[in-house]
Amino acid sequence: MSDQILLERNGDIVTITLNRPDVGNLMTNEMGAMLASMLDSASEAKLVVLRGAGKDFCLGRDLAPPDPRSAPTALGVRKGNTEPALKTYAAFRRNTVPVLGVVTGGAIGFGCAIAGICDLTFAADDARFQLPEMNHGIPPCLAMSALVDRVPRKAIMDMVYSTDEFDARRALAIGLVSRVVAAKDLQREVDRFVAGVAARSTATLLAVKEYMRSAPTMEPQAAADFASNLLSNVVSSRR
Repeated sequence: MSDQILLERNGDIVTITLNRPDVGNLMTNEMGAMLASMLDSASEAKLVVLRGAGKDFCLGRDLAPPDPRSAPTALGVRKGNTEPALKTYAAFRRNTVPVLGVVTGGAIGFGCAIAGICDLTFAADDARFQLPEMNHGIPPCLAMSALVDRVPRKAIMDMVYSTDEFDARRALAIGLVSRVVAAKDLQREVDRFVAGVAARSTATLLAVKEYMRSAPTMEPQAAADFASNLLSNVVSSRR
């Protein structure tokens, strides 16, 4: 299992690689738990980079087939399907370190959701995205929960109801990704960005992440007060 997700530390930068390239980095529940654990363990880093090995970022989830001998129960679905995914999403949300997703190839279903829940996402210009669950009679509420505060409502509804595959330019237009880069230049752009982040102070980086984690759900005055407190604490801590 340990070789299905790889973690590399290079100074203050942590890189996590989904490593099942032969199946498009389909995510098992065990891999999701490991990803959550790796995110939690990166609390001392300045940046986490999340990417997929091979040509695809992540083509979705790899779940055990249902037992044909018995009908599914709500409890069984929660235990084997919904809770593992939500625990992975929760790890992204509670993480105090910014996470940069790097998308090549397909980001489908669960892959689309984790691409969107990253704090920043750089996509190759030939990357493709999709929430296809409705084609299988499944409402993609879990993926929607990951995107609900990242992507506008009407864009989510269009993604879900149409089930259309869309390109990186569309992903950029709806806020699912931060940048679209020519595939041949993607690694160079990632390296340039990572170098810039690594040169900045940890306190400044974490303050920005903390603000964006909390401020969107605050009343405007509370968000302003929170900004003032964070800025004051960071500046006053300098020596």
